[in-house]
Amino acid sequence: MAQLMNHAVHVRIDGRSEELTLAMLDLNDTATDAQIKQAITGHFDLPAQALATHVVVRTNRAIIVRPEAIYG
Repeated sequence: MAQLMNHAVHVRIDGRSEELTLAMLDLNDTATDAQIKQAITGHFDLPAQALATHVVVRTNRAIIVRPEAIYG
């Protein structure tokens, strides 16, 4: 469980990238996308809807929170 709590959370917001851990956000590996977004907005003291258009991508090594990709 300790390894999962230290799972990296990469956040792309306002033109910059930040790296956190689930533990820094007081979350664990069962956190929902909404819980992750809420914890990130609280961590950076952002408005609640600041990540409304961001997507949460989960990989074996990290959780990535990034703006939605728009094609075309």
